[in-house]
Parts: sequence; structure tokens; C-alpha cells
Amino acid sequence: MSRKILGLDIRYNAVSAVIVRGGIKGNWIEDHRCIPVSTDRPDASLSHALKTIAEEMEVDGATCIAAFPAEYASYRNIEAPFKNKKKLRQILPFELESTLPYSPENVIIDFGVLDGLRDAEHYKIFAAAAQKERVGFYIDLLKSHGMEPEVLTIGGYPLARALDNFSNDGENRLLIAVEPDRATLFLLLAGQINLVRSFSVSLGSANGIQHLCANVHQALSGFQKHMGVNIDIHEAMLTGSALEDFDVESGIGGAFDFPVRTMDLIALSGLVSIDTEGLLWRTTAMDASLALALTEIVGFDLLNFRQGRFAVEKEWVEYKKDIIKSGLLAFLVLLLFFSNFVVDYFSMKKRSIRLEQEIRENFISTFPDVKRIVDPLQQMRVKLQDVKNADTFSAGMGRPVKTIDILNDISRFIPDQIDVELVSIIIGSDNVLISGDTGGFDAVDDVKNSLEQATIFKNVSITSTNKERSGNRVRFKIKAVI
Repeated sequence: MSRKILGLDIRYNAVSAVIVRGGIKGNWIEDHRCIPVSTDRPDASLSHALKTIAEEMEVDGATCIAAFPAEYASYRNIEAPFKNKKKLRQILPFELESTLPYSPENVIIDFGVLDGLRDAEHYKIFAAAAQKERVGFYIDLLKSHGMEPEVLTIGGYPLARALDNFSNDGENRLLIAVEPDRATLFLLLAGQINLVRSFSVSLGSANGIQHLCANVHQALSGFQKHMGVNIDIHEAMLTGSALEDFDVESGIGGAFDFPVRTMDLIALSGLVSIDTEGLLWRTTAMDASLALALTEIVGFDLLNFRQGRFAVEKEWVEYKKDIIKSGLLAFLVLLLFFSNFVVDYFSMKKRSIRLEQEIRENFISTFPDVKRIVDPLQQMRVKLQDVKNADTFSAGMGRPVKTIDILNDISRFIPDQIDVELVSIIIGSDNVLISGDTGGFDAVDDVKNSLEQATIFKNVSITSTNKERSGNRVRFKIKAVI
């Protein structure tokens, strides 16, 4: 079964949205849009852009991963003597209180532990804080257009995580997202984002690119001094809509001693293909929203500001499919168990009734003189015991007929040509009960007629005949009066 993921990247000048469909056969971009946002009336223009996306794209049923502009969060690098996330979440508001431009009770904080920069005594922490009012504004706005995000992070952060994940070499890198009036820098060290800085630029001016490069140099120098480290950058990757109108790559490339390239997430990841017709894919404008969608597929760790009163019911949302599947599986197991129990019960009951009927029939055919039958099995045991007590097979039966003569006549008068197998011969004081099976009903008559020729028997009668369940043999009982 395929799943649909909506990556929604909100920037100050545009909103980009990508729907990625994932399934057994792979992942493909099903639809995408990039809607400009007017800086004159930003809130109204943003709402209109989201409305357009909701109307033009099939967002219903999609898992939404969204990002708001990186400039609306503050970023800090601090130290802590432990890395326990629960404890860190408790102390961070107090640690950041003196450095944040707003009070701790009015912000939402998320963070990451920088394992690559750990020293002997302290852990390095990268933290980001956003105003609750701002987070609530974006969540409510997205909800109003039917696109409630399960994750709300900062723009560009998922793209930086994707850059490191798909490069898969652990090298130190920069990601610079450049818009016409603003740029955001991400520093990746040993697979983790250690620094985020957002600053104003003016690429349309004569010194716009130089000003951008100066800001990047200043941010890196400040970070190295604050953290007490020296950093060797492997390369810098560029993204953002400004690359479509300005020659940023060559301008930045001349200001640094490491390679500078434009990022192409589809080519880098090799994880998705494009399945849209008539829509031009603009790599620099769409990669940020594509990275948001890939986050759900690959499973990147992101800063997430859906916390506290803004939190999704995380455990239920995260595990609801597994819970439903487990519940259905448990119900099916119980249903199968109950069905098996019912089938076994009625099968055993049916078998018990059949056995009781067979015992009763055998008793009646063996002891036809008994008129009142209460417990045929017990009554048969009593009758057999009486026969034993009467010393049936002894020579002192008080009659001239010997047991050996009876057996001899039975053997003699039943011809070898008759297909018959004797099962039991019970010799009483005045009769002989013979049980066996033959190949057919005619053979039973032949056995009876043969025994009538023996002078030792006064009368021979068939007391019962039954066809076996297999249908191949006939069971019989013959009574011969001595």
C-alpha cells in the first residue's frame, strides 16, 4: 500500500510544496507547487498561497511535514555536563534565559547533542528556540487549510540533514540557502548540524555577494572561537531561489578555499523520481520542501517545535497503525481460537453420540433378550462376567456338546471360497454368537446357510448386518442355537 507525504516549506517570499508518493516500487514526486508570497501583506498573502496549494494539490490523507522561516528562531551553542535529553529539556530554558531575546516561558526549545565535539567534561549542545506565538500561528494557519503538520521545524534544516545523509562520507560541509534578501547558513560537522545562522543580504546591490561571504566568514569564525575548535570545510552546497537570478555560485566560490556547488537533491539522493507532467521542476526552489517529504521516508532527526500544548498526540500518531494492526491480529487469533473450540466441541459431541449409538446397537445385537437398556457398556460388562463365571469354555457345562466340536463344525462347514473373517465366537449354555465381516450381504447368507448344515446347531439366524463406513465390508452377527 502506498503512502502520501506532503513537504511544505514556508519562506518569507514563497511557499513550496511537494507531494511524494511512496510504495513498494519506489518513491516519486506526484505533484509540486511554488507560490510567491508578497512581502507587503505577508500574512494575507501566505494564507492565500496555502489556500491555492490546498485547492490545486491533493493534500487530503497526506502526512504533512512543514517548516517555517529559519529567521524566526534563535540558535545557541552551549555546554552541559550530561546528555540525558529529559534532564536537558528541563534545564535549557534556564541556561538560555540570559541569551534569548524573549522570556523562557514564551518559547519552545528543541536541541541536539553534538557528540563529535564532546570534551572530557562537557557535552556540546545545539539548541533552537522559537516563540510560542509564532509556532501557534503557523499550526493554526495550516490547520485552517486542512494541512495539520505532524512535524514543524525550521526551513533548510531537513535539507542540511539530507545533504549529510546522502553524501554518506562524514565530511564537514556548509549548506547556504540563499533568497534575494536573506540567506541561512548550516554547518555540518561529523554528520550533525552544529550551527545555524540567518542574516539579511541584498544580492541586487553591487556588493551583495561580498556581503554574503563576509557574513559566512564571520559566522564560522565566531563559532570556532566560541567552541574552541578549528574546522576544515570539505565543500559548500548552495540552494535557494536566488540562484535562479544571480550568479551566486561563482561569486561565493572565489571567496573561499573549498569547492562551492549548487545542490540537486533528486540527483544526490537517488531516492525519488518525478512523475509530474507540464510542471517545471525548479531544483533550487523545491529542494527544501522535497527534503521535508524525504524526512518521513528516510527518518531524519529534526528539530520539532510541536511540543507542549502544540504537541501532536505523539504516541498514538506514531504507533496508531501498529496498534490497529496488533488489535486486529489479536482479534483474529481469538476468533480462530473460539471457532476452533466450537468446532472441536461439536465434533467431539457428535462423535460421542455416534459411539454411544454403536455401543447400544452392539449390545442389542449381542444380548437381544435384554429389554431394558440403561447403561449398555456397564450391562455388557456384567453379561460378559456372567458368561465367564458360567465357565463357558470348560468341559463341565452339563451338556453333551463340547466346545472343540462347536469350533470344529464352524471351521468345517464354512467353505474356504467364502470371503469371511470371524472376529469373535461367544459360546453360551444354549447358543453360539458369531461375529465377523464379509465381502457382501450375499456372503453373510452363505455363511448362515453353511452353518445350518451342521447337525450340532438346531437353528441358525442372522441377528444383524451393517455395512462398514469404508463401504468395502459388511459386519454381521449370527446366532446359532445348540
